[in-house]
Amino acid sequence: MYSTSAFANMIRKSYAKSEGDSPLFCWDIVQLYRATSTNTQHDVSTLKTLMATQQWSLDLNFDDLLQNEFTIVVTDTRQTIQWVSSSFQQMTGYSKHEAIGQKPSFLQGANTNPQQLAFLREQLTAGNKTQTEVVNYRKNGEEYLCWIEALPVMNRKGELVNYLAIEKEVKQVG
Repeated sequence: MYSTSAFANMIRKSYAKSEGDSPLFCWDIVQLYRATSTNTQHDVSTLKTLMATQQWSLDLNFDDLLQNEFTIVVTDTRQTIQWVSSSFQQMTGYSKHEAIGQKPSFLQGANTNPQQLAFLREQLTAGNKTQTEVVNYRKNGEEYLCWIEALPVMNRKGELVNYLAIEKEVKQVG
């Protein structure tokens, strides 16, 4: 289900060895894999439900994106967060419940480049898919560089119904 490199990265992040740690047992790895796999399956199922109910005219392989540690954020047409994938909390520190109802700007701060945000808004307003990198802030205040691919989501009638952002942490800042 996971690519070998994605799963290896997940294990490295979750079980970084330090002095005094207990040894890593195979059942620890299996438990981590099962929990992550279950979250991914649930996220894909939710996205497919959204796709059906909103009648999205969209061709994305959500399973591949989520297995490769991308985070997905769905907003309404006013850019209020409606749903986030399970990986959102790992990247930002905010739970799904804390994110839903917020604007994505709640992740931005002093070192976020306003020109990048303006470019992103302009492109989305024009109906274009776009990519950029933005300095975001975790719940604990730590900065991170976030790669974002944002796109307007149309229904089968050609009407704008949502925006979707595919995100991945590029690196910690500082």
